[in-house]
Order: sequence, then C-alpha cells, then structure tokens
Amino acid sequence: MTGRSATDAADPSARVTGRGGAGSAGTTPAPPVALITAAAHGIGAATARSFAEAGHRLVLADVDAAGLAATAADLAGADRAGADRAGADRVTTVVADATTEAGAAAAVDAATTRYGRLDALINVVGGSRPGRTVIDIDLAEWDRWLALNLTSVYLMCRAALPQLTAVGGAIVNVSSGAGLRGMRANPAYCAAKAGVVGLTRALAIDHGPAGVRVNCVAPGPVRTPLMERNRSAAEIDAMGRIAVLGRIGDPAEIAAAIRWLASDAASYLTGQTIEVDGGPAPLV
Repeated sequence: MTGRSATDAADPSARVTGRGGAGSAGTTPAPPVALITAAAHGIGAATARSFAEAGHRLVLADVDAAGLAATAADLAGADRAGADRAGADRVTTVVADATTEAGAAAAVDAATTRYGRLDALINVVGGSRPGRTVIDIDLAEWDRWLALNLTSVYLMCRAALPQLTAVGGAIVNVSSGAGLRGMRANPAYCAAKAGVVGLTRALAIDHGPAGVRVNCVAPGPVRTPLMERNRSAAEIDAMGRIAVLGRIGDPAEIAAAIRWLASDAASYLTGQTIEVDGGPAPLV
C-alpha cells in the first residue's frame, strides 16, 4: 500500500467533507466520521487505511467478521507503532449486510450511536462471477448480483442521507470500468455498475441543494482478493498490459481517489464518475 505523503500531512483539505465534529468553544472539533462498506478486504480495507491516516473516526462494515477484525487490528496496531492512523478508540466495526434494509440501518446506527454523526459514506460493496452470458444466468442469480452491486448502494444511501444532510456530508460510490465500457461475459455486473453511475448522478441532483455531494470512482483492474479468486495470474498480467501504464492497480490507489472525492479539496465536484484505470487502452 502507498504510504502517507508529507503533502497529505500538511494539507488541511485532505479531510472528509463536513462541518466539523462537536467541540466546545476554543477546542478542536472532533474528527469527521466515515462509514466504509466492504471494509474487510481489498479496496474497502485500503480506503479504511487511507481515511485513518488522515485521522478520521471510522465505522467499518462487512459481512466478514474475521476480516473486519483484522482490518481494525491493523489500524490499531499502526497507531500503537506511532503511525498517524486511527487507534482502537476511533474504529468501530459492525457486521452488517448492506444488501438488506436491516444491515444498512445497522451500519448507519453504529456511526450515530458511537460518534453521534456521519460525515461520509463510502459504498464499496460489490462483486461478480465472470465467464457467463445472460443465457447462463437465471433470474435468481441476476437478482443476487444486482442486489450486491446496486441495491446495496441504494439502501446505504437511503439510510445515511438524513445524517449526511445534517452535516453537509459526502457520498462516494464505487462503480467499475465495466459499468462504463462493458465487459465480456459478465452482464449482471456490467448492468449493476452502470446503474451505480446513474444513481450517483440522480443522488447528486436530488441532494446537492441540501449540501450533500455524491461522486463515484470507476476502477479498472485492481489486484484484490476478489480479482485473484476470479482470474488466473496470466489473466491478471494480461489485463495489466492493456492499460497505458502497463499494470493493474493497487487498492491504495483507488482509496486515494475516494478519499480525495470525499474531502474539501473536491468541494465543487458532484455527480461525477472518475475512472481510475491506469489509462484506457488506445484504439490504434
């Protein structure tokens, strides 16, 4: 993972959007609170590290209890070692399924119960099983992939928007290059991730007047546990060679874009989808 730069440390804009935490006159406001889904592994875990490096209080949600515990322990261990990350008292974990109303509500409730506010929602939940066309996917499986990749975003946003509106917060959704350009033999994933882009625009239009910004990142191929389960080493190397930069991405590189979009540095940006893909393959 990439480390914290001196520029990040000195840049006050590298903070989650919000109006500051509670604090009495003459005291430093409490750090903002970010809720990150799918935080046990991959892009979600990297995003937790990135926000922790900036000193934010974190609520980490996932269905994988063991993975969540490992991410939280990593952050707390780094804090004890002297790194500028969140200690155990600034990381809350919640085992919650973002594809259900109850799970989404539980994740948001964890933020408000522990910290009394929510400044940023980062929707990372997603996944796919490539290698099949619509002919091979029955309706029940189609619905499962849409629930994982699109409905989870809707449910989390719906649960979090009252809290985000109260502080002028930010939402960052994670789509995919597959949602913009398509992908062979992965139709449900492509459709759902395209839906995330459209939902991002709709949310930005509807909730921008209340001070909530909503943006999206669309990663290209990224070396995550999911990628390594779905693809062979040869396939991963081939995908990397397609990018202009000649390699696939690291989760920390996606996390950096997410953190920027949630920060005051992007205060006049909403409804946008940023591709973080190493450069699209040239046509000629």
